[in-house]
Amino acid sequence: MRPAVRTPRPPLLRLAGFVLLSLAAAGASGPGPAEPRRDRTPLVCEAAVQHPIQVRIEPLDPVRRGATVRLRVTSSSRVGLATAEARVVSTGGATPVGRMRAPLGRMRPGVEVGTEFAVSLPAQGDRHLIQLRVEGEGPAGRIGRGATFNLLPDGPTSPDRIVAGTAGTLVAEHRARRLP
Repeated sequence: MRPAVRTPRPPLLRLAGFVLLSLAAAGASGPGPAEPRRDRTPLVCEAAVQHPIQVRIEPLDPVRRGATVRLRVTSSSRVGLATAEARVVSTGGATPVGRMRAPLGRMRPGVEVGTEFAVSLPAQGDRHLIQLRVEGEGPAGRIGRGATFNLLPDGPTSPDRIVAGTAGTLVAEHRARRLP
């Protein structure tokens, strides 16, 4: 038998535990199995929690070393947002071309708005993670959502090889490596 170890709890944690136990005890004193539950409204659980802002990023130009790539940022919101804006948080080593911040104005629920940013990729290097943030003033305060786009110039750096897969089908196989 192991000895019980008692850990001191902060007063706020003790209070939260007391409240939860009190609520559980109050809910358990309802009608018995023979008595129907007529006096209470049914509980509805809506556990599909989703962020109210959606962001999509797509390149408008071919992603190549030494080239300038325009990125289209499209966003929508399930709640109305005032003074919404999109901004580039990090270029991941690419050079920004033009603005780093763009006003989106008032975003109405369900209506997509968009803007464009541009970055110049260096002549050397592997991939660049472009980080963006869309934010605005919502009904409960300022809310925002980040998005990342992986710019991989010229595609995979290692050539693929064609191998025979199951049932004789040909499959393109790429070498993978862990990113630092």
